[in-house]
Amino acid sequence: MKNLIFLCIASAIFIFSVIVLNCAPIINGLFGKSKYQQNGDLANRLYGWADYPCISYTHLYNDYKDKTVEEGLWTSQEDKDYHLDLVKEAKNNCLKKKAMIGLEYSAFNINVIFGFICAILGVLLYSGNNIGKIVGLIGLWAGIIGFILTYVYIIYSAIIFVNDVADKEYGINVSDPYSNSYITTKSDGAYLKWKDGKYVCIFYDKDNKDKLYRKYSDYGNKYLNYYYFDSENKNDKYYKYQNTASSSNPRSSGCSTPFSSLNGKKMWETCKNYDEGNVLTSKYKITDENGNEKGECDKVYEIDDSSFTEEKKICIITG
Repeated sequence: MKNLIFLCIASAIFIFSVIVLNCAPIINGLFGKSKYQQNGDLANRLYGWADYPCISYTHLYNDYKDKTVEEGLWTSQEDKDYHLDLVKEAKNNCLKKKAMIGLEYSAFNINVIFGFICAILGVLLYSGNNIGKIVGLIGLWAGIIGFILTYVYIIYSAIIFVNDVADKEYGINVSDPYSNSYITTKSDGAYLKWKDGKYVCIFYDKDNKDKLYRKYSDYGNKYLNYYYFDSENKNDKYYKYQNTASSSNPRSSGCSTPFSSLNGKKMWETCKNYDEGNVLTSKYKITDENGNEKGECDKVYEIDDSSFTEEKKICIITG
């Protein structure tokens, strides 16, 4: 009976290891790969996580550090220090991602190899071979090694996916590291809320700019991508997720803002103005095509009704 249990456990570990290997995000090229902007031209290559030279940040830091404010690219010593800190963060981020890549390859492949070996030994043990002690030792050490590597990989990946801003740039566009990063939202798509007589950015933190922008984990949010407005069933959701009213927008107004305007460091400055009360506004109104009021906006949402990609998630509003 013990031999059968060992065989079943070893086989299950091997099968699950193969499944996990085929779902591994970096191994399967789901992200972190180099990109070529024009016809595979190396001159237009965007480096991925694995092949970006982290040492370039060291050279960049040393070059910046030796320059004075007058001969550099900065407006003040404070501005220079900010960019130096940004380059140091970039190097640490680069090394952290390379460590995650190495751990993913080593942990997942070792788990498959050890799982396969243990499954074979389980078959031999179940068939009557007297190798019980050897099998036990191999299974024990294989389990310890696989557990340690997998545990460390989980820690690294969790830190990156939960804490790191997606598409944040460092040496490429130092003047605005958030130029390709978009503001994060709640699970319902909201990024502004009405509080104390004004709108404020939900994730604004004056001491932590990164908190305002999307992390990799945020791309599981179902409100980040394609939207379908069902004109046959115009319920509350239909009107709520329309764009906020403007002089150039004669259609019905709601509580959403086009996502194309919600990126870059200017977004942080906008949220700072909201927080400090420098933006005077009243609650947005929800109206239909005839101007009939259907409610007020306690929250303002990020909605992209012009996107036709399923790259992230799909949300279909059908009423």
